[in-house]
Amino acid sequence: MSWKDFLYFQRSAKIAVTLLLILIALTLVLNTLSRYRNTSDAILMRNDSLIREFEEFHRTLTVKEPSAAVPEERKSSAQQPSDRNGYPYESASRHARPPVPESDGGTPSRAYRPAAEKLSEGETISLNETDTAVWKKIPGIGSVYASRIVKYREMLGGFVRAEQLLEVYGIDRELFARMAVYIESGGSFRKIPVNQAEFRELLRHPYLNNGQVKVITELRRRKGNITSIRELSLLEEFSPEDISRLEPYLEF
Repeated sequence: MSWKDFLYFQRSAKIAVTLLLILIALTLVLNTLSRYRNTSDAILMRNDSLIREFEEFHRTLTVKEPSAAVPEERKSSAQQPSDRNGYPYESASRHARPPVPESDGGTPSRAYRPAAEKLSEGETISLNETDTAVWKKIPGIGSVYASRIVKYREMLGGFVRAEQLLEVYGIDRELFARMAVYIESGGSFRKIPVNQAEFRELLRHPYLNNGQVKVITELRRRKGNITSIRELSLLEEFSPEDISRLEPYLEF
C-alpha cells in the first residue's frame, strides 16, 4: 500500500492513523528524555559519592595527631648546603656574602664610601695643570663636567684665561662664577706652527673652521710663509673676535 491510498480513507480512518503517528512520536520523545534523566541522575550520584569520600578523607587528616615539629632554625640549617668554609649558601634572592661583622659598639658595620673631597674656601687649582680628579674637587663639578673640561683643554692646547671655561658645554655664567674662586690662571699652553702644520692639524683646533683653514693653506701656497697674524686679519674669513681668540695659539 502506498501513501496515496491514505487519501481514499474515510474521515474516521484518517484521524485514527494520524493519532497513531502522534502517539509513536510522543513515545520516542519520552523515551529519549527518560534516558537523559537517568544518565544525569547517575552522574549526580557518582559526584555525591566522590564528595563523601573526600569528606571522609579530610576527617581522617584532622583526627591524626600532629608530629613533633622540627625547629625552623635546625631544619633550615640541615636542609641548606654549606660551602667549604662552613657558611651556608644563601638563596638566589639574597646576595651571597658572609655575615656583616659587628663593630666595637655592637652594631653591624656598613660599607662606607667617603664623599669626594672638595676644596675649602681659599684653596685653588691650576687652570692647565690638573686632571679630572682634581677638577672634581671644585664644588659643583662632577665627573661629567670634569671630563668635558679636560677634553676641551686638550683640543685647545691649554687655556689662556679662565673665561674659556664658558665655552665648555653645560657651563653657564652662574656655574662659572662659583668655580672661578677656586681656579688659578696661568700655566703653559700649546701653540700651532701655522706655516708647518698640515690641514688636518689646523682643522682640529676649536677656533678654526674648514673655510679658514682652506684660506690659510691657499695663502701659504701662493705667497709662501705667513709672517704674522696681521695677514690673517686682512682676510674676510677672520673677524676681529676670531683674531683675538686665535692670536695666543698661533706661531709664525
